[in-house]
Amino acid sequence: MFVQNSNLKNQKISDIVGNDYRYAKALDSFGVDFYKYFDYQIEDICKIKGFKKESLIGYRISLDESFDLEHDSLKSCPLNLVVEYLKHNHNYFIKNKLPYIKNLIQNLDTSNINYKFSDDLKFIFPSFYEEFTEHILEEETIIFQYINKLFYADHNSQNLSLLFFSMKEISLKNIAEEHLNEDSEMSGIRGLTKNYSLNNIKNLHLKVIFQELKEFDKELEIHSNIENKILFPRALKLQDKISNELRNISFLN
Repeated sequence: MFVQNSNLKNQKISDIVGNDYRYAKALDSFGVDFYKYFDYQIEDICKIKGFKKESLIGYRISLDESFDLEHDSLKSCPLNLVVEYLKHNHNYFIKNKLPYIKNLIQNLDTSNINYKFSDDLKFIFPSFYEEFTEHILEEETIIFQYINKLFYADHNSQNLSLLFFSMKEISLKNIAEEHLNEDSEMSGIRGLTKNYSLNNIKNLHLKVIFQELKEFDKELEIHSNIENKILFPRALKLQDKISNELRNISFLN
């Protein structure tokens, strides 16, 4: 539930974030760790940190912008722009979303929390973060680069010969099938948190973590659907087209 401008005045940070967890992210962008200022009023925080309440609200509103583009729009985009859109998402995950969640988890005080999974989450998430970053790096340096080569070869026949060895080394069909069938990277965390259920959880800091994890899981699902339903099918069709062109060139020679 979005907390309106007029409703912020004279409210404590704990009340604002309790009513709208995304204000925790908005406050973080202005250098405020909400869990350190539970009893402060928003007006006091603005004075202490030197920013205007309107700026905070503006940032909060920006967080409601849809993460997803219409699939029809991406279907009609040139394939290289689909790749760039996915790389933009990667950058958002690695430099914005996940560091924020990691910081929330690292600073969670588990000494007074009677939830067995809290310490497990602190242990698991850094490993997940590292593995996810490695996965993205591999995807960009191998798969995305290869798909871009296909795209540019299709627009410049002189580049066709350069693809011959790449096509021998990379099985895009196998990669696409593995990507379609692999379990979500978030499956372990989803199980640990019982699908991010807030039932019986009273700690506000932990509630924010769960809601942020749930939102990231949803964003990751959207991202994967774009890869599985748009990127890979189009790239495979393009690969078949270029393979035929290479065979024709070989036959003529």
